[in-house]
Amino acid sequence: MSDNLADKLAALVSPGPSGSDVRATNTPEAWKPRLEVGDEGGYLVSTARPAGEIPDIQELLKEFDLNPLHWTVTSLRRSRWQKYDGDWLEAFRLNLTPTNTTAISDLDLEKLVEEIKKWRPERGKKETSGELAYVFAPSDQQIGKKASGEGTAESVERLLGTSSRGLDRLKELRKIGRSVGTVVIALLGDHVEGNVSQAGRLQSPSASDLGLTQQTRVARRVLMQQIKTFAPHCERLVVPVVNGNHDEVTRQVSADPADGWNVEIASAVQDACAENSELAHVEFRFPATDHQTLAVNINGTMLGLFHGHQTGKNVVSYLSNQAAGQTALGGCDLWLSGHYHHFASMDVGPRLWVQCPTTDVGSAWFRDRRGLESPAGVLSMVIGDGYDPRRDISIIPAQRSII
Repeated sequence: MSDNLADKLAALVSPGPSGSDVRATNTPEAWKPRLEVGDEGGYLVSTARPAGEIPDIQELLKEFDLNPLHWTVTSLRRSRWQKYDGDWLEAFRLNLTPTNTTAISDLDLEKLVEEIKKWRPERGKKETSGELAYVFAPSDQQIGKKASGEGTAESVERLLGTSSRGLDRLKELRKIGRSVGTVVIALLGDHVEGNVSQAGRLQSPSASDLGLTQQTRVARRVLMQQIKTFAPHCERLVVPVVNGNHDEVTRQVSADPADGWNVEIASAVQDACAENSELAHVEFRFPATDHQTLAVNINGTMLGLFHGHQTGKNVVSYLSNQAAGQTALGGCDLWLSGHYHHFASMDVGPRLWVQCPTTDVGSAWFRDRRGLESPAGVLSMVIGDGYDPRRDISIIPAQRSII
């Protein structure tokens, strides 16, 4: 159809002038909607909305087709005024800077794959066989979190330090007669700080020192280093993974709980490991679609993983319901969880539940509110068919940097 004929058809179809008139709202000039941003940042003023309807930051950015992953909100102001009919309206002004996505540009997946292809374990290291498994469970790392004057650099320092001390602990256990052939790096969720919790406020530079893509890059590299630390010292290395609340990709729509950043991070590292025959004994386990828990048979012990945000305060009730429902998680011998950032354990009949501590930078807000703060660390233990998991529970300390 020619352009001329299309125009004629459009004129025939149209009933005439269309669209509604809009009554003026007496919006102050300074608070009329606008967007002014450039390479160095800028600001936006949102459309007016009824007073009290406070949107989250992601909603305000998307109002102007701005990707929340590409912009960091440095400050927020709000103004309220009265309409002609007596109702109140308010609008929001956000000052913006571009999220830095190049500061850690060398930490991309392609570089990770190339590096792991070249990696070889140190000579003289031999794989050790045995019927028991050593569990190393870093939880709630929240890479990218910024608090108490510290940030990602300190988190990474602690994670790498606990990996080294975790290997020392494995060697100690073997010296006292524990026949360990399998190592389990259990990823219990909240691997990154993310940007969905607290209505998007975690995008603020006061809460995070890395953008989301940077957080996942750093997390991949740290996990790869943890695998390289333990892989030469076992005949089998298992990485079971569940997502936490900070790992959620979005809360704008209902999403598959198995589709989260912790799974994405581990999946990318799995692809890299597949490129090196020295890591052929490394295996990954992920939740099934629509699930946020995982049960894995580790040398005769049924190990259950759940992050902990889904349980409420009564974990035993949650586990009892899982058992009553005959779920895979409910049939486990041992359960590991995180979320609450401190160590705890409880016998549940003949079974055991252990809550893992965290290696993150802490929370000044929580310390001021409660007066308490738990020591950072990583849970380690030994499990196996018929082996009491309480026997060798140990927390690998994660000392804070003194620099």
